[in-house]
Amino acid sequence: MLNLKKRYYPFSWLLGILLILSIFYQEYQSLSYTSQMIVLLLKSHYEGFRLNIFFYALSLLLDMCRLQILSLAALILYFYLTHKLNNYYLPDGGSPVGHLYLKGGILNNYKHIPEMAIYYPASLEDCKKRKKGFKWLKVKDYAKKMDDTAKKDVRRKRRVPYLFFKIVVSQFYKFMINVYENAQIDINFAETSTNFAKFSVIVLSHGLASHCDGYSVVARYLAQQGHIVFVPEHIENIRNIYLTNEENREYRKLQLLDRINAIKQVLDIIYDEKLFSELFKHPEKKIQPDFDQISIIGHSFGGSTAYAIAQTEKRITGACILYDPCLYIFDFEEKIKLHIPLMSINADDFYRRLYSFMENDQRLEKAFQLIDGPISDHCANIYIKDQQHADFSDIPIIWNGESGLYSISKNVHEVHLRFGMILLLTKIFLEESKQYHKIKHNKQITNGNDELKSIILKEVEKNFGNQSLKLLRWQAVPNE
Repeated sequence: MLNLKKRYYPFSWLLGILLILSIFYQEYQSLSYTSQMIVLLLKSHYEGFRLNIFFYALSLLLDMCRLQILSLAALILYFYLTHKLNNYYLPDGGSPVGHLYLKGGILNNYKHIPEMAIYYPASLEDCKKRKKGFKWLKVKDYAKKMDDTAKKDVRRKRRVPYLFFKIVVSQFYKFMINVYENAQIDINFAETSTNFAKFSVIVLSHGLASHCDGYSVVARYLAQQGHIVFVPEHIENIRNIYLTNEENREYRKLQLLDRINAIKQVLDIIYDEKLFSELFKHPEKKIQPDFDQISIIGHSFGGSTAYAIAQTEKRITGACILYDPCLYIFDFEEKIKLHIPLMSINADDFYRRLYSFMENDQRLEKAFQLIDGPISDHCANIYIKDQQHADFSDIPIIWNGESGLYSISKNVHEVHLRFGMILLLTKIFLEESKQYHKIKHNKQITNGNDELKSIILKEVEKNFGNQSLKLLRWQAVPNE
């Protein structure tokens, strides 16, 4: 379970108090307005703006128009939202994590990777000499990405103006990931020999409208488990530009090809032993990937990417984990040959509620049914009750209050539980996949699915209690 700390917004409360002075005490109005402008600038710099700022602006406008009763009503709504919209700091704790942010340089040779973040276990002694923290958001046009995504959800009843996203994004730039930039790697997590230190490697493909640090909670957690996590930036058009489903499907297939090429180039970097070692310089050992433990994880369209890679790319040797993948662009007409175990952790009803034409749940279940050979006995397709599509990224933590208000997330007060469960399921499957590769030639191993399910249920109960088992189900539509 994640240990999350609430983020408080003192400048938001101070703004409201100053506005009360101007409403009730006319003689302080000029001073109050001046003070509010100063506090507003400070709020912008340190906190960014939140949804409640709309009601503050409305209250201020009504106050200037001498409509005190209406101004006070808007101010009450402002205070209510200031209290209600809880957000959290990105998690800290546990062993330190290093972070590399690549843009240009070696990436100039890889045209499909404009930027990339890398998370890895970091040396505690080296981190003591370094400043902790890296900006969560560096993408300048992120508001446009969010706006495009909202317009794509044509079945959503409530529409959001572009200004809303501009205000939201101003807050995103204020969050810091608890990592140490360019820190020395910790070889205690590696399999070491005389001259070499080998690390398991994971490639993480983000969803549409996200960015390479948008899954920092997952990436940081995996790094604390001893993995090196590569997260390439995918830059693409988000909006559904075609009118028919089939036209859009073909358009997404073209985008998928670009993503596949990006992941292949990430693998080129991982498999270039000299380049890999230069990324993680160490005074005692040469750092290498464990070529038997290279896995891939993907969310949403990143799940599409991971699924495609798992079928075609032999350099992925560990496991493939999908977070609520979008599979409507795939045709399921023949048996699927996989050389690595596959797990999908899915949201409750995202595709059935917003994109029923995709028949995504049916496609997902068919994908698992078509897996051929003994490996089918070591795969898992799991749904989490009330889990929402965005809940696999950092969004429900840093935008917790607004996510609940706009129905992007449900039960936002339980975000630590649901996120903790995702991390636990991911950890279990990576460990079990490692065991599978060690014993896969043992012909006596049977009923792997039942054994895997039993392990998952035991670990979930041990970590979250018996009641949490009710959150898991193993089919798309729950029994009535």
